[in-house]
Amino acid sequence: MKKMILGLGAIAAAAIVTSCAGVTTNNGMPAPVAMGPNFFSTISLNAMIGDVQSSYTVVKHGVKGEATITSFFTCVNMGDASFENLKSKALEGLAADDLIDVRVDYDMNCICGINTIKVTLTGTAIKYK
Repeated sequence: MKKMILGLGAIAAAAIVTSCAGVTTNNGMPAPVAMGPNFFSTISLNAMIGDVQSSYTVVKHGVKGEATITSFFTCVNMGDASFENLKSKALEGLAADDLIDVRVDYDMNCICGINTIKVTLTGTAIKYK
């Protein structure tokens, strides 16, 4: 019985030590991921995307697009925080073509394997000349 408890304790400790919430990169951009069974984690990240080199007129500063990704024990993952989705939300209702000075902020929270990642894109809406 004592060996079984020690064995289970070793397996649980190994699972906790090797399971983590981490940050990987995707083409140089931080991409938050949660690997393994998380019991608690909270992460905030940000990224910036370069400017365009064409002539443009500024339509509006400080436009935002937000999306939430939800993961249940890393087995069921839902949400669309793609750049195109966030960009379309930021440009919604504006007569603009693109975004410049783009920042992407990530706010990740995990409690007992249920992860939520709120992604906020902020930028300047422009219209090409």
